[in-house]
Amino acid sequence: MDFLLKLIKKVFSLVAHTALTIAGSFVMLVSLGGFLTGEILGGSIVLAIGLIMTAIGTRSLWYPKYKENQAEKKQLQNIQSTSLENDSAQPVNDFAQDSYQKAVNDFNALNGIIRQLQDQELTEQLKKMQGIALQMINYMKSHPGKIGMADQFINYYQDRAVSLSKQFLEFEQMGLNTPEIAKIKTKTKRTLESFDEAYEAQFSRMLTDKMLEVESELKVAEQIMSDAGIQNTSETPRKAAARTNAGGHDTADTQAAYSRELPDITLENNPFSIDRPFDIGEPVDEYPCSNRKKRNSRPRGRFQK
Repeated sequence: MDFLLKLIKKVFSLVAHTALTIAGSFVMLVSLGGFLTGEILGGSIVLAIGLIMTAIGTRSLWYPKYKENQAEKKQLQNIQSTSLENDSAQPVNDFAQDSYQKAVNDFNALNGIIRQLQDQELTEQLKKMQGIALQMINYMKSHPGKIGMADQFINYYQDRAVSLSKQFLEFEQMGLNTPEIAKIKTKTKRTLESFDEAYEAQFSRMLTDKMLEVESELKVAEQIMSDAGIQNTSETPRKAAARTNAGGHDTADTQAAYSRELPDITLENNPFSIDRPFDIGEPVDEYPCSNRKKRNSRPRGRFQK
């Protein structure tokens, strides 16, 4: 039933768009008569109406491609050049500013190359690299002091990525499919396949101090828990039970693990149970405050004072 409804909707949409396109074309022809008779304003209005009708009628032909191009442009937005400012009192040196500017320029240049490439496989790889590069450049902007640690990324990896991609694009635009050119293009793609890993390694190097800081905080947290008598075991019986049960083992093992972790609470092993029932019916001194020793009150539990 759903297939039939979709088919009817598609056929109806096709007929409506075709009729609208034909009507728009006819209206544009009518507008030519207005221009020939000297009715410039009327002809212009009719022509505009005809163009709108034709554009709507042919929407299914050009709109998906237009939407795809817009999404690609949004994904490959260029980075605006800016002057670095350090939060600390120490000013940003010229080396950091120039290195940052080169990283931004190469990033934008590679975006321009990606928009022109026809090879889909290389395009996807370069987009992956650009995603990592964008994070690195944003981190450089916020932490100018770390730019020196990205020198290899700026002056080699990203620089080579732009150069190799540009040469690949030139070979594509030549339209030659000789074995030599095909071999070079294949080798270029194979080389760039590992550049995203190199980008990540460089980014990890920039974050070394950050990772050490987090590691130090984790050690402090573990020490505090250890001083409080809290042990961070690798796997509790409950987690082990869940893992073995998920692996398809006997359910009895799961029940045993849970029983070891969560013993039954009875009067014998319950730490909050009282020593004996309340002595209901025993007389209580009418004035307990006057003679506290003779007071016959309810027994106290183990954790009562």
